Amino acid sequence: MEKVKLGVGAYKQRFLKDWDFCVESFDVLELQDFIMPDSLENTDIIEDYRGMLSGFTGEVTMHGPYLNLVPTSIDRKVKGVAELRYLQAVTAAEKLGVRRLVIHSFYDTTTGYDKYDQLWLDVNVLFWDAFLRKIKDCGVTILLENVYDKLPETFAKLLEALDSPQISSCIDIGHCNCMSETKPERWIRRAGGHYFHINDNDGSNDGHLAPGKGNIDFHLVTEELAALPEVYLIGEMWDGFTAQFEKLHRLREMVKHKNSVEAR
Repeated sequence: MEKVKLGVGAYKQRFLKDWDFCVESFDVLELQDFIMPDSLENTDIIEDYRGMLSGFTGEVTMHGPYLNLVPTSIDRKVKGVAELRYLQAVTAAEKLGVRRLVIHSFYDTTTGYDKYDQLWLDVNVLFWDAFLRKIKDCGVTILLENVYDKLPETFAKLLEALDSPQISSCIDIGHCNCMSETKPERWIRRAGGHYFHINDNDGSNDGHLAPGKGNIDFHLVTEELAALPEVYLIGEMWDGFTAQFEKLHRLREMVKHKNSVEAR
């Protein structure tokens, strides 16, 4: 089995611009339409994807909703909306045979709480422990994605506290670089997992650039990736699909090279 799988994430409208290339070239397709709440209640889009994916032999993953959702809210009704949307995403995933569902973490220090990281950790443990019980045995694994998260240690502690095969991480390399003072390679080392959103930026904003167009050191990134038993590289760049595939292929070759050097 190929240790490093190459994938790409997009909305259906963008996929359709070069669908044949995506189906033929990528190992993984991350469906991102379900970020939008309306898509969670639209049965047509699920049927559309079923037809589109009928000839795809790779793996299908999904990005779940995150807009205006606050699972850490002290208001139980606000928290309830987050739970409802996440459950709808799990249902959509089941209908499409999806086993990995990406959901953004909610990290917001503008709340003004002292010792926010500990508060975030405590509340998230309670929320996700209860949520995972509700989706037990459904076959869907939640991949929690870092966004504004500052410390990989806090992120990792959540996964360690939950200690469940149904929740892991989706480390967004670009978010690490522009939202956190901790370098992406440190994020990989501490919060690891196997699923990574790949893009670059200059550290000032989430530019979704191709590797090499920002200031992320992908030599250090691939060194950490080479130490993992399995790696999903999911392109999230503004470039076209062909350009994204070429960049991801180059990263895969870098990982393979580092593995071969270490094996000597």
